[in-house]
Amino acid sequence: MTVTERVAYVRGLFEGLEINVDKKEGRLFKEIIALLEDMALSITDLEEENEALQGVLDAMIEDLYDDDDSYDEEEVTADGMGYDPDNELFEVVCPSCREEIFIDEATLEQGNISCPACGEELEFDMSSLEEDEPAFSDIPEDGYEEDIPEDDFPEVEFDDVDEPDEEDDEDDD
Repeated sequence: MTVTERVAYVRGLFEGLEINVDKKEGRLFKEIIALLEDMALSITDLEEENEALQGVLDAMIEDLYDDDDSYDEEEVTADGMGYDPDNELFEVVCPSCREEIFIDEATLEQGNISCPACGEELEFDMSSLEEDEPAFSDIPEDGYEEDIPEDDFPEVEFDDVDEPDEEDDEDDD
């Protein structure tokens, strides 16, 4: 039952009791009920305005959070650890529920996790990646510049393109 409905019920009780409004007590009850009606209308107006503003605020928040994750909110993982911007995250998609999961390198090196959405056990085999990556000892100390012959790159010449002057455009007006 809303506030205005409850005040209407009290007004009905007052009128049903046939209290004499010419006496002091009757006038008091009549004024109290009139005050309650005004307050109920004000409360109803405030509730409607609040609901409209909440809708606008929700839409703004949704737009803000949908823009390339450009918000500055601290993300907390399931284990309660906060997001560390210095720690690189990897995106993993669960093959069962297609949920995107972001994990750090330490979690990836553990070899397996449970999907937080469906509970599916996800296993990671990092051995094939480690073999493909060159070790730092494989990189020559002098760099690669000496390995690239300079004559392999043809010289490219660009023709000068005449661009219309801005003054010519203004004269046409």
